[in-house]
Amino acid sequence: MMASVRAAWFADRKRPAVWTVTATWAALALAFGIGVPYLVHLALAGDPKETDAAESLLATVLPGQLVPTGIGLFPLFGGAIVVILGALVVGNEYRWGTWNLLFTQRPRRAQVMAGHAVVLCGLTLLIAVLTFGLLAVTTGSLAAAEGRAADWPTVADLAGAVAAAWLICTAHASVGWFLAIAFRSATTAIAVGLIWTLVLENAISGLALVLSPLTAVQKVLLAPSSGALAGALGARSQFDGGTPGVIESAGALVPTVVLLGYVLVMFGLGSWLAARRDVG
Repeated sequence: MMASVRAAWFADRKRPAVWTVTATWAALALAFGIGVPYLVHLALAGDPKETDAAESLLATVLPGQLVPTGIGLFPLFGGAIVVILGALVVGNEYRWGTWNLLFTQRPRRAQVMAGHAVVLCGLTLLIAVLTFGLLAVTTGSLAAAEGRAADWPTVADLAGAVAAAWLICTAHASVGWFLAIAFRSATTAIAVGLIWTLVLENAISGLALVLSPLTAVQKVLLAPSSGALAGALGARSQFDGGTPGVIESAGALVPTVVLLGYVLVMFGLGSWLAARRDVG
C-alpha cells in the first residue's frame, strides 16, 4: 500500500497541471475573498453616505472574519476547481496509456487506485491549509495597514474551518476522480463534473425554493451540502448578501455526513470500476 502511495505521489507532484490548478485556486481565493471586497471598500470609503457599507466590507477582510470568509469560498468556487484536480490526477493516465503499465506491475489494481485516492486526499488537505494560510497572512497585513486590531479566531475554530474545507474539497475531488475513471477521460470528466456541480445542482436548489418535494433531494446534493456546511460555520448565506453557494444550515452534522458519503462512495465505486473492467 505504501509503495502505491509513494508511486502516486511521485507521479502527481511531477504533473504541472496539479500545481497549476492549486496556484489558480489560491489566486482566485485571494481575489474573491480579499481583493474584491477590499477594493469595493476603498471605492466606498470616500463617500460619507456609504460609511457603514465600507466598514462592513472592511470587516470581512480582517482576521476576525477569517473563518466565515475563508470557508465561504469553498462550496462554489473551490468545489469547481477541485473537481478538475480530481479528474486530472487519474484521467490523464488514460490519455497517456500508462494504466496498462501500472496494472501489470506487482501491486493489485485496488492498491494502485487506493494509493491515488490517498494522495488526492493529501492534495486537497494541502489546498485547504494553503488557502487559510494565505488568507491569514493577507488579512493580518490589511489589519496592520488599516490600523485595526487583529482579532484572530480561536485555534479550534480555525482548525474546524480547515477540516470542513478539506472535506468539501475531498468530496468534490472524489467526484472528478470517479468520473475520470467512468469515462476514461479527464476532459469528459471535467465537463460532466462542472455541469453537475455548477448547473444541475444549482438548478435543483433553485427549484427547491418553489417546489417543496425537491428540498429533500437538495439535502443530499454535493454543492448544497457544501454550502450548508459553510453556513453552519458562520459564512453568510447567498440569500443574505453572502458568498454564492453558501446556504443557511441548522447544523453541521447532516452536511458532514452527506459529504463523507460522497467521499466513500465515489472513491469506492471508482476503485471497483477500475479493478473490474478492461483498461482500454
